[in-house]
Amino acid sequence: MTHSTGAIWHGRAPGRVNLIGEHVDYLGGVVLPAAVDRFTDVTGQPADKWSVRSDIGGGLDYVRCIGVELGASPQSINVTSDVPPGSGLSSSAALLVSVAAGLASNMDGKAAALACQRAEQKATGVHVGVMDQFASALGRRGHALLLDCATLDYRTVPFPHEIVIAVIDSGEHRSLAHTPYNQRRSEAEAGMPKRKRHVDSEIARVHAFVDALESGRFDRLGRLLNESHVSLRDDFEVSTPTVDGLVEKAWSQPGCLGARIMGAGFGGSIIALLERGKEDTFVSAMGRPVILCATADGAFAKAA
Repeated sequence: MTHSTGAIWHGRAPGRVNLIGEHVDYLGGVVLPAAVDRFTDVTGQPADKWSVRSDIGGGLDYVRCIGVELGASPQSINVTSDVPPGSGLSSSAALLVSVAAGLASNMDGKAAALACQRAEQKATGVHVGVMDQFASALGRRGHALLLDCATLDYRTVPFPHEIVIAVIDSGEHRSLAHTPYNQRRSEAEAGMPKRKRHVDSEIARVHAFVDALESGRFDRLGRLLNESHVSLRDDFEVSTPTVDGLVEKAWSQPGCLGARIMGAGFGGSIIALLERGKEDTFVSAMGRPVILCATADGAFAKAA
């Protein structure tokens, strides 16, 4: 049920990382994201037309599209966020899910995630998968989320306190609409051999990663991350020389279990898993902005 009175409403949703399972969500594969402790907060109230106030700028198309999906009347919305745009933490999903949580707090989490996915596709023209919105809506603190993107079945997987999630900004940022993202997706859907090899091997790595988490084999986690990067670089061809250099630099740091490019690619961010206690050394050595994250509850987790 959406708000139709003049009451002020509030919504909050986290960003997310994808631990492993890249470029498989829109093909119905399995992925392992986690909601993280960086949040977007929104407040709003009914108005004559849709409007957004935000220090970041933009967001109006996203907000309008999720409002239409939810059948809401126009709203005036104020946004505050510590999910940096372009950081690899999916600021767009955090915005959409926070608005959905505010406008339709009693909505089923799966339904909210799917509505936010449709809204992002309409707002951007990019055929995004459902992983980002699902993690922001239904992630759990202390856990990753194993999601089957074909069936939307999911389960939580405990994530160890001994490991710190690091997200490193490559300094290369491009709109997905101006990259070969849709081309790569089409090639994968058509079964192009190199793209299919990545998809099949990445899905296997997701299951192996979950097994390693559940058996406490932290060294195996790192090797799987590194293998994922090589596959994204060579078979899916979504990395760049700058990103490759950063990943290789991360691999060489003491206490770094593993690292890979994260997200759609063509720049953006890399994710690394660190032994707790090695964060300061790692941040100093990388020479790029690093966000250190812990897992968090999604906006609809309490009702899930």
